[in-house]
Amino acid sequence: MKMPGAPPPEPDYRRARLLGFGEQSVSNSYFPEPKRRLDELERVRSLLDQTAEGIFLIDGRTGRITDAAGAAGALLGLERGALVGRHFSDLLPREAVEHLRGLFSGDFAAGRIETSLPAPRGKGADLAVEMTFRLARGEEGAIAVIVARDVTDRKKSDLALRRAEEKYRGIVENAAEGIFQSSLDGRLISANPAMASILGYASPRELMRRIKNIVDEVVAHEHDRQRIRSELVRYDEVKRLEVELRTTSGGLIWGLINARRIRDAAGEPERFDGSLQDVTIRKKAEQTLQRYQDELEQAVAERTAELTRINERLTHEVTTRKRAEEAAEAANRAKSDFLSMVSHEIRTPLTSVLGFAVIIEKRLEELFEKLLDDNPRHRRQAGQVMDNLRIIVSEGERLKHLINDVLDLAKLEAGKMAFRSERVDPAAIVRHVMSASAGLLGANKKVSLNTRIEGRLPEVLGDRDRIIQVLVNLVSNALKFTEHGSVSCRARAEGHYVVIEVADTGIGIPEPEQHKVFEKFNQIGATLTNKPKGTGLGLPICKHIVESHGGRIFFVSKPGTGSTFTFTLPIA
Repeated sequence: MKMPGAPPPEPDYRRARLLGFGEQSVSNSYFPEPKRRLDELERVRSLLDQTAEGIFLIDGRTGRITDAAGAAGALLGLERGALVGRHFSDLLPREAVEHLRGLFSGDFAAGRIETSLPAPRGKGADLAVEMTFRLARGEEGAIAVIVARDVTDRKKSDLALRRAEEKYRGIVENAAEGIFQSSLDGRLISANPAMASILGYASPRELMRRIKNIVDEVVAHEHDRQRIRSELVRYDEVKRLEVELRTTSGGLIWGLINARRIRDAAGEPERFDGSLQDVTIRKKAEQTLQRYQDELEQAVAERTAELTRINERLTHEVTTRKRAEEAAEAANRAKSDFLSMVSHEIRTPLTSVLGFAVIIEKRLEELFEKLLDDNPRHRRQAGQVMDNLRIIVSEGERLKHLINDVLDLAKLEAGKMAFRSERVDPAAIVRHVMSASAGLLGANKKVSLNTRIEGRLPEVLGDRDRIIQVLVNLVSNALKFTEHGSVSCRARAEGHYVVIEVADTGIGIPEPEQHKVFEKFNQIGATLTNKPKGTGLGLPICKHIVESHGGRIFFVSKPGTGSTFTFTLPIA
């Protein structure tokens, strides 16, 4: 309905008024219904201008843009007013121009394409856009409606997603452990090559084709299958579960399984994701190690039992030996006490016997000189009597020395021998003993005595008589077993000790007897019948005396060459 006196509206003005273009469209409407509709159109237009999408209306006859809304200007970097009236081929990319022409010609139907627009004013990278085309019919012909959407961020996200998928696909494809997905009923959805290789299949495709249920057909034992199902139901996952698996050849391997139930956005179970690692070598090594450990524990238990028995036997033997030693010590003490007592008891009458024997020897010798005539028979008988008396005296003296040695040893072993503690000049002792020993040589001119004192010797602290006893014993032994050559005594200071050596060129000590040198009642050279017999107590007594003074005594000997006995005494 036209207003009275109003000029007829021109077509462009009418179209603009209906679409909401023009500032006076509403104010120029005088009818309630058109005004309401125009208000509604303007509200729609206002909403379109707020959208992030660009909207273009293109006249099918002229190819020019008749209207633009939303982000159309922002996409092309132009004001909306600068877009209206421009030909679409001047502003749209080539793909969009071709599609639009096909749409107008009827070659293309409505559709959608993805292309790019130059960045506004050449800043930055081109914009990726998605365009949808639709053909509409207006009063004046065909009108193309193009909606353009900036999809740059989406394209970047798609690219990042695609790269991430490629990256993780590469990781999965090249992983050393098997990775798989299965449906809720156990059917494999995907698997990587390692999964197929572990189970003996040529490819993941063959694995998925032949295995219908990964749990029932691959897990070897029913109790393991039940455990997997139970843990998935209870905990939604299985962690580091070691089970035996059956391969395509029917053999068994050990696998380490991890799996979890995946749920969708609504929380409903969707699938299972899992991994599989072949741990057969490690498992066999552990089993071998366990077997060795069991065998070792058994061997240790057996050995422990054996050692316990041995220990019990040794304990019994030690107890028995200790009792025997205690008995031996008691017997030794009794022996020492007995020897000491007997020696004392024997030495007293023996002294008397020796005294009277010496007196009788002298008196008879004087008496025979006065009474004997020239009768050879009488003189021979008198000589025999005198020889017998001399044997009595000699053997009595030998018995007296034996008794004295036994008494000395008994006192030393019992710790009852008292030693005087005084400063002693070791050089004077050496000279005294060597001078006195010269008388033992007698008429033997084949053996020489040599004395060598190196420098000024420091004094030692001890019992002078006992030290002389030691040196006399060593020198007399050396002279007894040396037929030719020399017996030498050498004294020197060495460190905190005075060292005295007695060396001879005698027969030496046989090797089988060397370990018995310091044993009681052992006589060196006992097999030599032409040598005087000793008591076999001299060297043990020397050892006790030297060690009681804080020194030590030792020897070196070579049969046929001689012996060297050495003892040390601490410097005072």
